[in-house]
Amino acid sequence: MKTLIIGTGNLLRSDDGAGLHVIDALRKEQSVPNADLKECSTGFDILDEIAGYETIFIVDAIKSNGEPGKIYRFSPEELTQKPTLHTFSSHEADFLTMLELGKQLFPDKMPEDITIVAIEAEDVMTISDKCTPRVEEAIPLAVELIKRSL
Repeated sequence: MKTLIIGTGNLLRSDDGAGLHVIDALRKEQSVPNADLKECSTGFDILDEIAGYETIFIVDAIKSNGEPGKIYRFSPEELTQKPTLHTFSSHEADFLTMLELGKQLFPDKMPEDITIVAIEAEDVMTISDKCTPRVEEAIPLAVELIKRSL
């Protein structure tokens, strides 16, 4: 089974980079040898990246007024209730729209098994390559959640 773990975000906006930090931690651990690890910043890029995979995990920051550092795991259908920062961008089509477009354009290449792992952000405005302490503590927990899911 072809598996992709894709992190989204901006490394220069504090907690906004949480998804990318998770991918970096997975790479350093070399703990998911049967999965590809990639970074992505926009919805259009995600569509290209996920084509051909059977299972994907999208790791992103979320801002839903929850407790900073809380980790959520949900399906694409649940995105409308808890939009992440990048799978629902104000500058592009949202992830669900992109996924539907992908199914129409490449019906045999879109994954059926999609999981979103989101970390509740505290600060996505400060220019910093470091996450806030509670989000930083959540990164290894998100890594473990993904590894257990595989």
